[in-house]
Amino acid sequence: MKNIESYTQEYLQDFGFEGEMVRYRRQLVLNRLAEYAPKVIVEVGCGSEMQAAAYAAQGGSWESWTVVEPSQEFSDIARRNELPNFNVVQGFFEDVVDEMPTDPDFILCSGLLHEVPDADRLLSSVRERMGRNTVLHVNVPNARSMHRLLARSMGLILDLKSISARNKSLQQPRVYDLEDLTDQMEGHGLTIFKQGGILVKPFTHKQMEPLPEMLGREVMDGLFRLGEEMPEIASEIYVEARLR
Repeated sequence: MKNIESYTQEYLQDFGFEGEMVRYRRQLVLNRLAEYAPKVIVEVGCGSEMQAAAYAAQGGSWESWTVVEPSQEFSDIARRNELPNFNVVQGFFEDVVDEMPTDPDFILCSGLLHEVPDADRLLSSVRERMGRNTVLHVNVPNARSMHRLLARSMGLILDLKSISARNKSLQQPRVYDLEDLTDQMEGHGLTIFKQGGILVKPFTHKQMEPLPEMLGREVMDGLFRLGEEMPEIASEIYVEARLR
């Protein structure tokens, strides 16, 4: 738990361009929720920006939305949202799996799998609660993001999966490419039926920080759409899967 609280503080202090990533990560998930219109939703980790609040603001509704969040601060933020049929369980998903709904329509694991110490244990626990029609959405940073490709071309890194200083500060032990993510999901008896990318990011978070104000929302939205068109170089990738 001590590591979780230190991660929380490091994340909030180093928010910067991450705010833009949250914006577009959230937009992607809103698009996916609008397509499925799930009634029973489980969200694994919520951070400081509530996906449920954004979904409700655009007219989304649900019968049950359960957030599982180990951080005290993020749990408190989630509880302050006065949303209908919205439940917050503080703890690691693997430890509170028995408290989760069985056969939910949609399980959201956004920006998390690359951070947990044991990703296989988490996926195993998630699979335990999935039913035949459950959709599991997972998104993670992309090892083949344009900014990593550029760093390799500049000789700053030798390996696209190198752990950066930011990865280390946020306790992120791994970086996925689509092949890695697919192999791990399939290893847990899941079949991926959709995949894509989120936002092309040419430079590091620090270098990108002033660009939204300098370039404008139209350019940022264009980079988001470019990530959809060219997921292989997008800053983040996502997959959606069901039980095999």
